[in-house]
Amino acid sequence: MQNYDIRYLPIAEDDLNEIVDYLLEHSINAANEFIDGLEHLSQQLSNYPESTPLIRNKKLRNRGYRVAIVGDYLLFYTLRNECVYIMRIIHGKRNYLSLLLDENNK
Repeated sequence: MQNYDIRYLPIAEDDLNEIVDYLLEHSINAANEFIDGLEHLSQQLSNYPESTPLIRNKKLRNRGYRVAIVGDYLLFYTLRNECVYIMRIIHGKRNYLSLLLDENNK
């Protein structure tokens, strides 16, 4: 079995930093749980990158967007050339479709 590389787009790195900063302000335990969950998910995606579903939105699905859950957050990613590209990490209560579609229309 070949492992896929995990690569974060700069905007996804920004998302990650903002999430961790926010969680650290409110609960070190919550921040640690999120980081542990993200590490577990990264290992899963490295080994089984197609283990999560394609997103339902037709426009994003056609671009290969998949979604995985980490706690209260949705991790959106695509697959290319044996790499998992983390596109965004967005809280599930946000209007994530609007955010993703706006970015993809630019």
